[in-house]
Amino acid sequence: MPLRRRDGGDDRRTFELVESAGVEVDPDLLDAPHPVLLGALPRDAPPGLEPHDPTGTGGGEGLDEVGAGGSLPRAPGVDRRRRRWVAAAVVTGVVAVLVGGMLVVDAVTSRDAQERLEAARGAVRPLDVAPTERWTAPAAADRGVGFLPGLLVTVEGDEAVALDLDTGAEAWRVALGGDEAVCGSWSPWELSSVASREVVCVAGTGIGPFWYDPGAQVRSGTGVPPATVTVLDAAGRVVGEREVKIAGAVLAPGPDGGLVRVERVGDPGPPSGPPVSVDPGAGETVDGVAGRDVLVTVEDAVTGDVRWRSELPFQDVPWSCTSWDAETGGEEIDPDRLTLVATETLVDVGGCGVAASFLPDGERLDDPDLPTDGAVPLAGGRFLVDADRQGTTGALRADRVLDPAGVPVLDAPGEVLDPQATDDPAPGVLFVRDGIDLRAYDDEGARLWTYDGARVPEAVYVLAEGTAVVATASTVLGLDALSGEQTWSRFLDDLGGDEGRSAMVTQAFTDGRCAILVLVDPSTGTHPRVVALELSSGSVAWEQDLEGEWASFVPAQGRLLRWDGQTVALLG
Repeated sequence: MPLRRRDGGDDRRTFELVESAGVEVDPDLLDAPHPVLLGALPRDAPPGLEPHDPTGTGGGEGLDEVGAGGSLPRAPGVDRRRRRWVAAAVVTGVVAVLVGGMLVVDAVTSRDAQERLEAARGAVRPLDVAPTERWTAPAAADRGVGFLPGLLVTVEGDEAVALDLDTGAEAWRVALGGDEAVCGSWSPWELSSVASREVVCVAGTGIGPFWYDPGAQVRSGTGVPPATVTVLDAAGRVVGEREVKIAGAVLAPGPDGGLVRVERVGDPGPPSGPPVSVDPGAGETVDGVAGRDVLVTVEDAVTGDVRWRSELPFQDVPWSCTSWDAETGGEEIDPDRLTLVATETLVDVGGCGVAASFLPDGERLDDPDLPTDGAVPLAGGRFLVDADRQGTTGALRADRVLDPAGVPVLDAPGEVLDPQATDDPAPGVLFVRDGIDLRAYDDEGARLWTYDGARVPEAVYVLAEGTAVVATASTVLGLDALSGEQTWSRFLDDLGGDEGRSAMVTQAFTDGRCAILVLVDPSTGTHPRVVALELSSGSVAWEQDLEGEWASFVPAQGRLLRWDGQTVALLG
């Protein structure tokens, strides 16, 4: 059958086999030499493949009796049959090459799609049926998490421990040279499991997780021993190791093999801000807070070479310097309080009188003149400059949306509803709730559509396969991501299981075919279950009640991990 080319789309080439029965073919066309298919003959042509003169007039003397190259005359039709066989063989070879090429292209395309899926937020490998537990292992998350190719790295005492994500077996264990240590990063936002080339660890007396424990004391003075910074590769080999003076600074692993150092500098300025009631019973107040500036430094963890520095002046940041004192019922002032979150895409510094967000190269994302704002990472590597630094809530009060390079894209007219899971590292659609409407914008800030349904949108769970899975107070909707047209709807309580419990979604993931929702009883936060809804129709593909009173999941390089902070298990 001859091949007919069609447009296969998606950068593929599709061929259709067409029946040739009854199709008249001019035999002379098969006789004619085809320069593209046959090319030039080899110099030492085998018998029967000598140059042929289709006119029959000959190109030299004596060819009436003796063939070219000295061969004897052939019977009529021998050359024609031989040439037809050769042409057929060549066409067969060309078809085989084309089919083989298409298989290779499909394999490469499929692999690329899988890699993009595994790099996307909240995405996991295809789960056609309810997953089962493959392995379980102890793994604490309170001192940071690192992801290397195929490995999960956590801290156990003074050692970094790597677990194989496929088997749960311990791949390696490395001593870090200190009685307390942190490795990798921790984030109040969606935990990124994209594999890094190396993991940075910091160990030493007093080293702690300053990202969520602002009360941790920063030790200073000549008697404080230095910290040890260790960089490990995927094989557990020590790439580099050095000692670093603490000197009252907060130290944490930084992006791209970096080390972040945050420290107070200079002398306190005059008190600023409103009066602080430190002991209401005694009527004791202080006139504001006097604080010092902060210096942020990011350096190469191995060499110590400084990549960038930024000095932050002390500002009046409401509630940043005080905490409630249970004994007095008043407020306790901590002028040196500092917090630090450093991930592969963001360095965020907070504390008494300071608040700043930086890209890994040192570019400032928030407005230096607005002490209360900060950047929040969004799906697709974008950022939201959040006016009130409330990025851990579901709905974000937006100032502006930035692209991954920090360039403004959109002045959001309402609350950004960022999807918890996508099937593409660059999903290309941004959702904003404006009053009771849901608006969609593209990467350049152009509005795509407005959905003004009867129910107020509260969250976007999944954006995958051209469908946005949107939550309201009592339903889950499927909307076409490019047009906003509603394609399906499900009541949440219908997903609560056979016992008829109410249901609330706590997490969402996708395998590119389904929206995988983790649900609990909203009155107790217990009785967890997982339901997979087909993106195309909203139909239940599978559902499963989970053991235990509660459940939390982490996507890790396409794998779905159940992790309670102390024990991790692979589901698949």
